[in-house]
Amino acid sequence: MNRGFLYGDGFFETIRIIDNQIPLLAFHLQRISEAIEIYQFEPSFTIDEDFINAIKSNCEENGILRINFFRDGQGKYLPNTNEVAFDYTFTSFNLPFFVPTSLDLEADLKNAPSAKGNIALYPEPKPNVDWLTVKSLSSIFYVLAAKYKEEQLSDYLLIQNSDGNICEELVSNILLQTKEGIFTPSLKCGGVYGATLRFLLKNYGFDITEKEITIKDIESADAIYSCKGSTGLTRIK
Repeated sequence: MNRGFLYGDGFFETIRIIDNQIPLLAFHLQRISEAIEIYQFEPSFTIDEDFINAIKSNCEENGILRINFFRDGQGKYLPNTNEVAFDYTFTSFNLPFFVPTSLDLEADLKNAPSAKGNIALYPEPKPNVDWLTVKSLSSIFYVLAAKYKEEQLSDYLLIQNSDGNICEELVSNILLQTKEGIFTPSLKCGGVYGATLRFLLKNYGFDITEKEITIKDIESADAIYSCKGSTGLTRIK
């Protein structure tokens, strides 16, 4: 058994493949690079487009690739190396993928697919620590949150930090649309910084404002969008 299983000593990245292409590849590589630094890994191999594409060549043309990166070697809590090992899985997946393409973000948002549902708030605050801003293999916080979501018969579950600020939805970043503009929770609030949100901030940063968001902002928003690497943007309110 590896250290990822024994100690949760690692992280993972989920990557959408569409017609044998990876639309957000550059942003996935950013996330992997940042996670490697946070976890103090020292890979002896290069993790770049060629690395991802070599794995993709073993997958079907449409689906979700998950790559698990974990510290290799032995040791207990104290590892005896910072070398990196990895494995991966692939799941067929054909739901539509939507991201804006024009210069008019507000107009493009009107074309986003809709999957509206009821939204609940997880009462347990998420620790605002670096290693939980990536997709950690130590995911018990999200496992328990998912169980709470099921118990509440909710379609979506908002995660808050210890200051009561919303940092993310259970499996996605979020955008809020109001009469004042388009907003996303401040990255300083401790949410996972996903590939789709990275794409949006790079291409539409002039239209999107980061701010501290509370449940009152959620309740008064005209529209809320989920931002996921697997499906892109989806309107959930």
